[in-house]
Amino acid sequence: MNDNNNNNNDAGGVGEEIPDDDDDIEALPPAQIEEMRTDNNSNWRTFSIAFDNFEEVSSDEGGIFLSSSNFSCFGHTWRIDLYPAGDDGSLDGTVAIFLHRVSEGKEIDIKYSFVIKGDTEEICFKDSRAFDENCSWGEYSFVYRSVLTDRYLHRGVLKIYVSMQLREYIPKNPASSIMLKLFGDDKSADVVFEVAGGDKQKHFDEDDDLNSSESSTQFHAHRLFLQHHSSELAALCATSEGMKPIHIIDVKPSVFRLLLYYVYGGEISEKEFVANSMDLIKAADKYGVVNLKLEAEVWYVHDTTITIDNVIDLLHYAGAMNCALLSEAVMDFIVANKEEVIRKVSFQNVPGDMYKDLLAAMTRYYEEDSEEDSEEDDDDDEDNDDDEEKSHVETSFSKMRIRDLRQKLNEKGMDVDGSRDTLIAALMEHPFK
Repeated sequence: MNDNNNNNNDAGGVGEEIPDDDDDIEALPPAQIEEMRTDNNSNWRTFSIAFDNFEEVSSDEGGIFLSSSNFSCFGHTWRIDLYPAGDDGSLDGTVAIFLHRVSEGKEIDIKYSFVIKGDTEEICFKDSRAFDENCSWGEYSFVYRSVLTDRYLHRGVLKIYVSMQLREYIPKNPASSIMLKLFGDDKSADVVFEVAGGDKQKHFDEDDDLNSSESSTQFHAHRLFLQHHSSELAALCATSEGMKPIHIIDVKPSVFRLLLYYVYGGEISEKEFVANSMDLIKAADKYGVVNLKLEAEVWYVHDTTITIDNVIDLLHYAGAMNCALLSEAVMDFIVANKEEVIRKVSFQNVPGDMYKDLLAAMTRYYEEDSEEDSEEDDDDDEDNDDDEEKSHVETSFSKMRIRDLRQKLNEKGMDVDGSRDTLIAALMEHPFK
């Protein structure tokens, strides 16, 4: 526990001035706080707190701390206190961090965690404590400062994720489990899908006889659920009267079952994703289950080794299935192995729109050590300011990775599927929102 009777480098609320008459205070911009979206079934609340220019904070004197802006959670006001050079009781060279309860009131029991994410790893501290008025709990030796500055800063920004949960039993909303119990329930179902062919059959042609000896599988479903998760399947339901089976001839039964299971709120396992990722991408793309398609694409990209021999095939597949993440991974491979690719790979039949993705990959690759673009002179015509700013934002979007573009669109409540150009065009409709 920490009583916070030390020097306070208070980043304050956004827009507040940092006092300049105290030699012990490092002047930094206010820490930016944003509450992250969490699973509706989760009782955790997570906040992202960004400390700009962290590497510029003095590491010579312990006991000086940065305070985030105040934020509200579970009816109380909180802040994060970060000690860049440690506090009394910290190991030499380590950073201390504490969750501080600001508001008054009765004691509250909290589970909490601090997480800092790197490109391939993360630092995490978890604890459970009772917080009284004006008290802090945390970790005196959270991480060595040198580790933070070497591996975890992004453009000089240190981002810390703070998660909090009440230490009480809180039952989950049963709606999702009720939906899942209705999966495959033939008694309450009002529509039936009949999927032709066994799993050994890779493809099923439309000319094949649905009544042949090759077995078919029936799946019972509910029109109401399908209307909100798959407009394509809902449209098929509209063509069917009563419980007359709707024939599906282009998806394996096991894959269609996974698709319906996902629609009903089920979680598909990593093993199932890896084993069926291409089939799930195709089925989810055809029937408009966007989130399933994107999740299957992530697993496919992580499970696929890109080589000189398959790079063009993967590029064509990414284009056919509109898999922007896969296309980006292929482009990164091409740029990283450019000399061998030039010698051994023919781009004769590559679609022309792929070259824009290639340029984006090249920009990311060669910009790692480059400086940011210089600003225009201040005496430019004011009439051009908006156009220039919009152009700058579009250029910034064009350099982003697909995951970041999708995240931005998701935060705006917009469609996250599509090519790089489609995602950027959607963001540019409201670039400054």
